[in-house]
Amino acid sequence: MTTDQNNYLIHGYSATPTANWFPWLKTQLNIHLNQELNILTMPDTNHPNLEAWLGACERDIDSSDGITLIGHSLGCITALRFLEKQTIKNVNLILVSGFDDKIETLPELDEFTQQPLNIQWLLPKINQITVISARDDDIVPYRHTEKLARDLDAPFILMPHGQHFIDRDGTTKLPVVYDVFATFQKN
Repeated sequence: MTTDQNNYLIHGYSATPTANWFPWLKTQLNIHLNQELNILTMPDTNHPNLEAWLGACERDIDSSDGITLIGHSLGCITALRFLEKQTIKNVNLILVSGFDDKIETLPELDEFTQQPLNIQWLLPKINQITVISARDDDIVPYRHTEKLARDLDAPFILMPHGQHFIDRDGTTKLPVVYDVFATFQKN
């Protein structure tokens, strides 16, 4: 089995590639599935700008057919905005604690959701997709992530606990993302 380099994780607002469950997932994918995970370093994470974040995606993601994009929080809408601009197909998406509408408590991120997603343009590009949230998410209330899943006609996994799946809340491993990724590899 050859190692696949076309797996990308886009982190969220105020995060880094070494935060949360990202290093754990990278290690698990490599050890158990012989897959590489490229964790992007998004610019100015404390003051995110849509164009700058899309520029980082365009620079760092090989936009070949069949890539896998994993987004966390702001990384989800960023992944979808990136995908809107590409002419690729068969993209696998795992979206964790994402949103495609304004979050009342995070007005500084409104730029990312100001325009509605072009769902009719996105859906034909998607091969497999799963959207994940936690019932007790205190940063992006799960109803926003559930709406994103409905908008994308995607399976939705609602975890009973996990909050926003960040290390501040004790989340340094996220087996559900590994499991979804492994399932995608079998299909």
